[in-house]
Amino acid sequence: MLKNYLKTAFRTLIRQGGSSMINIAGLTMGITCSLVLFLLVRHLSSFDNFHSKRDRVFRVVNESQGNQGRNYSAGVPSVLPDAFQLDFPEAEEVTFLSYRSGSTIIIPQRTGEPKLYSEEAGTVFAQSNFFKIFDHAIVSGEKQNALDDPNKAIISKRWAMKFFGKEDALGEVVKVTDKEYKIAAIMEDPPNNTDFPFDLMLSYSTIKSKNEASGWNSIWSDEQCYFLLKNHDDLARIESKMPAFTAKYLGKEDPNKTQYTIQPLSELHYDDRYGTFSYNTTSKNILVALSVIAMILILTACINFINLATAEAIKRSKEVGIRKTLGSTRGQLIRQFLGETTIVALIATLASLAAAQLALTFLNPFLDLQLRLDFVHDPMLWLFLILVTATIALLSGLYPAFIVSGYNPVLALKNLISNKNSSGYNMRRALVVTQFIISQFFIFGTIILINQMEYFRNKDLGFKKDAIIIVPIPEQGELGVSGPSTKMRTLRDEVRRMPGVTEASLSRSPPSSGNVSMTTLNIEGKEDHFGTQVKPIDGQYVDLFGLHLIAGHNIADLDTAQGFLVNEKFCSTVGYTPDNAVGKIITMWGRHLPIVGVVNDFHTVSLREPIEATLLMNNISSYETLSIQVDLTQVQHVIDQLKPRWQATYSEYIFDYQFLDQQIAEFYESENRMSGLLGIFSSIAIFIGCLGLFGLATFLANQKTKEIGVRKVLGASVNSIVFLFSAEYVKLIFIGFIISAPLAWYIMNGFLEEFTYRIEIGPGIFLLGLISTLLIATLTVGYRSFRSATANPANSLRSE
Repeated sequence: MLKNYLKTAFRTLIRQGGSSMINIAGLTMGITCSLVLFLLVRHLSSFDNFHSKRDRVFRVVNESQGNQGRNYSAGVPSVLPDAFQLDFPEAEEVTFLSYRSGSTIIIPQRTGEPKLYSEEAGTVFAQSNFFKIFDHAIVSGEKQNALDDPNKAIISKRWAMKFFGKEDALGEVVKVTDKEYKIAAIMEDPPNNTDFPFDLMLSYSTIKSKNEASGWNSIWSDEQCYFLLKNHDDLARIESKMPAFTAKYLGKEDPNKTQYTIQPLSELHYDDRYGTFSYNTTSKNILVALSVIAMILILTACINFINLATAEAIKRSKEVGIRKTLGSTRGQLIRQFLGETTIVALIATLASLAAAQLALTFLNPFLDLQLRLDFVHDPMLWLFLILVTATIALLSGLYPAFIVSGYNPVLALKNLISNKNSSGYNMRRALVVTQFIISQFFIFGTIILINQMEYFRNKDLGFKKDAIIIVPIPEQGELGVSGPSTKMRTLRDEVRRMPGVTEASLSRSPPSSGNVSMTTLNIEGKEDHFGTQVKPIDGQYVDLFGLHLIAGHNIADLDTAQGFLVNEKFCSTVGYTPDNAVGKIITMWGRHLPIVGVVNDFHTVSLREPIEATLLMNNISSYETLSIQVDLTQVQHVIDQLKPRWQATYSEYIFDYQFLDQQIAEFYESENRMSGLLGIFSSIAIFIGCLGLFGLATFLANQKTKEIGVRKVLGASVNSIVFLFSAEYVKLIFIGFIISAPLAWYIMNGFLEEFTYRIEIGPGIFLLGLISTLLIATLTVGYRSFRSATANPANSLRSE
């Protein structure tokens, strides 16, 4: 019996070659997408799950009151960890991490020039007890106290090989900024699913005293405190004591209304309020959305199969009638048809493995990941494929099997079962509508995301961003110290005189940057404390970035502040008009200086956040970048002239630069990736839907061959016949539109609410999506309809 079923199944697949290919192609696309999304979601869900003590690991974070509501930061004062260890005996270990991105690593050479390496990430000042909390294995060297003494370091195997040409780099020396560190231990490379991507760990004791000089009044988001609970039951006790701890060290009259709270390690990667050392978080809503997309794409492929299978079932009505007459039961017929579906699903699954491997070669670079198919060490992959194959076989095969096996043998043998009076006809229409709902939803979502990204690119940020080069200044100046301060000013003045350079300016950061400094201040005439962002700038900054003076005048080009510039938002926050604000005395950081000017509002961070009150002031010890406005026709010439000047000034560092507009575009990298992914999945959903439409149109054309011939003989035009075929699908598209448009509006409107500045979802977006769907469906169905309509009616009338 089984042998007979297998023979019949393969003969059917071959005989219905067109339908079989469409089914296999659609299922392959659906399984491929689900497999890739499974790998992606599993990777994003696995961050730091490998730590054996992860259930007892927590981070201290802080919330404070800002001008726009609550502010959230993972940064804490560098003096907090010692106080926390003292006040909370429930903590078994408390460790502090001071992370550095964009480090220049110098490898001294006994002979010749040192080797220089520019690393975007991976360097952190840490304490030895880090390894008692987190599972980062040390493979050689001092395993217990490698970071206890100043000027010691631990390096990963890959960086040891990169810098020294060997994994055993114990005793070697690395130089970071102005200090040398001796390698005391070698550790395993950090995995790619961790928010602690450390390749070089430097002893925090080297900078501890200097770092803690600012006490409780300064925080930085990349300086974080982690602790290990002795018992998980102690968490509630710690949380209940945190308000008293905050009041003890910040005072009950803290103007920022700061609250120190506890965050479990399991939430780090999924809470974008605080951020991580990997500068990458993934909302749990995104994980749910990706999982739903995977299921939807499989469902779309299954709908194709069901549509074609029930449509093709008419051709097999005689086979069913004969088998029933010869004694086959309905159960046997169901098993036969399910077996055929399982074979198709297995073929599609095997094909999807090759397609997924090919897709990963493009997707991994796009998402900056290392996803792979590892059947040797990954049993979950086998389980996923088995479950998907079984699910597809059941979803795709069960309904058609019940339809076909239920035919009346007498009607089947007399050829009295037609497409329209079969029980699958209305079901097929409903399934086609479902496909159109899915396809149109993806189209609407993609159009909305593209429009939002275009809005980001074109929105006026309140300053000039084009033709501006940002160059790092690796050595910060000091008041009263001529060396670093003189070097950066000399370099700036030389650059200003270069041909092709319009202006050059020293500052801590461009107007819009991820590098944000916050503080509180008092202003003359007001009793309250006010929060503000602070931007250290020189006298050329306003002109270079095209900021407009609303009132007063620009600050002078000095090393230290003699007066402040503020933006319009600052004035409205403190309750003054721009004209009235000029001359008011601000008390901040022990200084009492006047506001000398007011500039227009400009965006200091991404468009997710509202414009903040901002204060601009001279402070040469905080300058970290050189901004250069260039003539677009001479960009390469300017860079060629700039590089040797910069290298002559900072010979121990690597020259690097970035265009400001590119830097700003990086704010929206995750949204760009998401819109790209959604665009890919939209295309696949549409492609799968088109396969089904084409298959159904082909089947109907074959069913109506003789009808088309009669209509042509009686004078019907090609256009009328094509319209006859297409009218039904146009109705179904409009039904799908009525359901998908409100659904897309609701979901995408919720997504856009994450941005303070966003587009309005208007009717034009849905009209464009509807036209796109109609065009795609018309081309798909119209092609097959046109072929049938232009066929010779004599041949059509001979058709059986």
